[in-house]
Amino acid sequence: MPHRCPTTLKAAAVLVALAAAVRLEAATAPITIAVDAREAPRRILHARLTFPVKPGPLTLLYPKWIPGEHGPSGPITNLAGLRFMAGGREVPWRRDQAEMYAFHLEVPAGAAILEATLDYLVPAATEGSERFSSASSASARLAVVSWNHVLLYPRGAKSSDLTYDASIQLPSGWRYGTALPPRREAGDVAEFRTVSLETLVDSPLMAGEFLRIIDLSPAGSPAHFLVIAADSAAALEMGDAHTEQHRQLVREGLALFGGHHYESYRFLLA
Repeated sequence: MPHRCPTTLKAAAVLVALAAAVRLEAATAPITIAVDAREAPRRILHARLTFPVKPGPLTLLYPKWIPGEHGPSGPITNLAGLRFMAGGREVPWRRDQAEMYAFHLEVPAGAAILEATLDYLVPAATEGSERFSSASSASARLAVVSWNHVLLYPRGAKSSDLTYDASIQLPSGWRYGTALPPRREAGDVAEFRTVSLETLVDSPLMAGEFLRIIDLSPAGSPAHFLVIAADSAAALEMGDAHTEQHRQLVREGLALFGGHHYESYRFLLA
């Protein structure tokens, strides 16, 4: 058995405690993420994140494994313009040599907040490629924003323990639909209540110049809505018979499962 001197063990303990402190700080206070989608018609999303931190080493991850895709399909090739700031000064970072989704940096002494800015370049749609449940997409008049495309999270914390305060600024006049619980709206900016990283990633947002919300709620059940965004007002039209079919889908789903595990439900249709 190899011999370890007390000094080495103490040093190792200090490093572990320091790393744990950084992770704990990130896990106990909300991370903020503000998405600027005003250039969504040009297929560009801007994001600004702030992380509560303590001085020391920190590794931030870009989401790699995406719910519903069952594979390491996080579109990191579309990530651009990544920068970190603390105390008004830029913080150098390096990419992990083996795990390309990991970014290492050193939080400077005295810093309590780390700011990250990044851009996501929305890829052009190809025939049959779009899965709006997990993929960001945009046109001149509508956009689907998947939060996992525009965020980072600290390594070492459970996704259910990390919390985020999210907001989005939309092109002028656009409306939106999402399952995220609203906190405040001011002009073209919408702010949402604090949620876990799991909930945030599982709650895409759809917005557009032409958007319609149809109430599908059966009597005595949670609220159910069909949110439709389209490239024209005419494309939002839905006849009474078609609407009733969607209401029947909700009724049959509730009858089949005998209950529900959500406060409200929103179908997003682009």
